[in-house]
Amino acid sequence: MLEAGKRRVIFLHSWYTHPESRSKCRGFFLRNFFLKFFIGKTLDGMRMSEEYLESTEHLDYTCIQPAHLLHGPVTDQKFKVNDTESCVPDAAQAINRADVARYMLDVLDDEASFRKVRAIGVGEP
Repeated sequence: MLEAGKRRVIFLHSWYTHPESRSKCRGFFLRNFFLKFFIGKTLDGMRMSEEYLESTEHLDYTCIQPAHLLHGPVTDQKFKVNDTESCVPDAAQAINRADVARYMLDVLDDEASFRKVRAIGVGEP
């Protein structure tokens, strides 16, 4: 990217990349089995890449962390955003892929989203 003179990049990660946020996960099975034994190492790898990005100077990155992805159509629901932990406790635990794409397009040129790791959600828990 340096050679091409490009700085802007958007990554798609997941809720719960911060290990501390995993305790906020609703649902006994999801919190105690799925996150821990099935996708925990993947989430840890995502967190490592976020920490690397935070240490760089040459990228205007945004790591978008959606909840569980669904195949539904795009909606006009308002996004709930959390820049301090990798989940949005007051949002539903699922979001349509089409809405994630809508959010990615919304922040593409938004300088307020540069150099952010941002959890997103919609709806009510």
